[in-house]
Amino acid sequence: MGLYPDNPPVAKKWLSLQTDFIQVDTLKPTFRWHPLAIRVEPPKDQDSARIDNITYELRIWRTVSSDEGKLVYRRRQLTTTEHRLEHALEYGTRYYWSVRAHFDIDGKTRTTEWTLAGYLLRSDSVPNDSCLRFKTPDRPNTMPKF
Repeated sequence: MGLYPDNPPVAKKWLSLQTDFIQVDTLKPTFRWHPLAIRVEPPKDQDSARIDNITYELRIWRTVSSDEGKLVYRRRQLTTTEHRLEHALEYGTRYYWSVRAHFDIDGKTRTTEWTLAGYLLRSDSVPNDSCLRFKTPDRPNTMPKF
């Protein structure tokens, strides 16, 4: 699965191949995920491998179809496992999201796979049916009550 998401949470129905679109309560939600946890076997001629320069990349796509989306938000070089959106998304809209880590092992840059929550047969590209999902609140009713 990659980096495990905390918020928005993943909700999956029993025996379902896809996750549900989780309702968030704002147009500028905060995304959270677990930090990169990696264990690396050092080369035979070394006692340990050095892992550093860990950063995260977050992407959000507005859904276009069941497995396609239009990229609407991307942030790179995030140094924490939390990010609040800097601009508002659209009301009543479904989105895909994913995060991945970039890091160095002994000076060589590596990247994890995108975090996905769906079935095992997944595409190499994102977005796809296995992406994490959320939806924004509907537009508030601005009509006066009588």
